[in-house]
Amino acid sequence: MNIQAIKFVQNGVEMYMFTLDAKMIYSKFAVSRRVDDKEKGYQRSFSSTRINQIKRYVDKENGILPNSILVNIDPDKCNYNVQTSTLNIKDEENIGFIIDGQHRVWGASHAEINILLPVVATVALTTVQQAQLFVKINKTQRGVPVSLYLDLLDITEGVIEDFDSEEIPAQRRAVEIAKRLNEDEESPLFELIRTTGEPGEGIALSEFVSLIKEYVDPKKGKLLNYGFEQQYRIFKIYLKAVKAVFLEQWENKDSLILKTVGFGGLMKAFYEIFHLVTQGDKSFSTDNTIQLFNKISDFVFNTETLPGGGIKAQENAGKIIVSTLKKAMKGDDEFNVEIVD
Repeated sequence: MNIQAIKFVQNGVEMYMFTLDAKMIYSKFAVSRRVDDKEKGYQRSFSSTRINQIKRYVDKENGILPNSILVNIDPDKCNYNVQTSTLNIKDEENIGFIIDGQHRVWGASHAEINILLPVVATVALTTVQQAQLFVKINKTQRGVPVSLYLDLLDITEGVIEDFDSEEIPAQRRAVEIAKRLNEDEESPLFELIRTTGEPGEGIALSEFVSLIKEYVDPKKGKLLNYGFEQQYRIFKIYLKAVKAVFLEQWENKDSLILKTVGFGGLMKAFYEIFHLVTQGDKSFSTDNTIQLFNKISDFVFNTETLPGGGIKAQENAGKIIVSTLKKAMKGDDEFNVEIVD
């Protein structure tokens, strides 16, 4: 493809300005380095409401989209002819990445009217540079979703090899635990942690991180005496036990168990429950934790049991779960400590 383009430079970065129709941009550029399938990339990362608004705006309201789409073209996919001011781009799929303007591209490309969109292209930026630019632009203009920002930390700040170092902040530890729980097929939270910031089923990455940060802080966290791998296993065991005992509610979309108040309450209650399981020299295992939760297997995660919303409601939910459990344990020799003079 030979496209008339203007070359310009900003702070040493060469860029090209041109126009390309929306359907062509959609077909040639990837939407997310995080998702292989283009369609899934859009569906998982962006607001369907906003996309439909753009389609309707273009088709029904004769709307215009004058703001430029920012893309990065892979270095082996193009070259620029200075004499003719022509950008020669290979006619292939996925020649680069849309850094900013994904909603406009998706919406406009699915409109009946195929409109031209202004494009500004960088060439050969590294994946790290693209991610940093994406975060910077979106943070400055309208706020990148916290969950997506956290998901991109491996790219923007670099991959961490040793999570046992005291120099690794609690946030990065919590993000890594969340990602592993989300990617491990044996995890109760497999594919249930939302990393893009959009609403949907499961727990937002930002919410999960905020709930466990206090436990995994390397200097003052309640689990600081455990190595990182042990911390990960502790949370996996805890949640496996919760899912096993409350499976019907776990799979019920109307239950609060995987919503803000219910899940938040379980995580607020975590440390006391951890101690209840391990008292009397018991090991912290899935079986032992299930055995404890079975004492309150009839506990219902709904608005009657756990009223309210927000952080205060999470804290209150945690207290309700713990108090219900302790009440059920009274008089149970198996869980009570022997008192000896």
